[in-house]
Amino acid sequence: MSKEQRFDPMKEIQNFGEQITKQIEKGIRTVTNSPEQIILDVYEDGSDLIIRTNAIDGLVKSSIEISLENSILTVAVQTEAEAVPPSAKYLIQERRFGRLARQVELPVPVKANEAKAKVDSGCIVITLPIDDSIYGNIKVTPVE
Repeated sequence: MSKEQRFDPMKEIQNFGEQITKQIEKGIRTVTNSPEQIILDVYEDGSDLIIRTNAIDGLVKSSIEISLENSILTVAVQTEAEAVPPSAKYLIQERRFGRLARQVELPVPVKANEAKAKVDSGCIVITLPIDDSIYGNIKVTPVE
């Protein structure tokens, strides 16, 4: 004899909640992995902190804005699509153009006044000397 399955409203609510959570996570992944976002790497190389962005399609080099306030680095750029013939009809158009910006908190103190930036193969490379002056030995005086 088979057991009759009983309706369990709490289990149904839990299943519904799990489905909603999965959809929200999927949406967040879609937004955070958006091709419209500037993706970057931050690494130390000797006494420098290097920030390198992904290659930015359609980058307008004259539009690059880089600023550092406290430990927050902001990179903002403008991108433009290349010209296509007026008779062209897109069958697929996934690339987006316009203003892009990204902020990242730097993990170490830097000397902002000695920063350098360049564009290399469509990537923005920012070099910031690490500020070691905040680190140092503390002189211990003998207790009398």
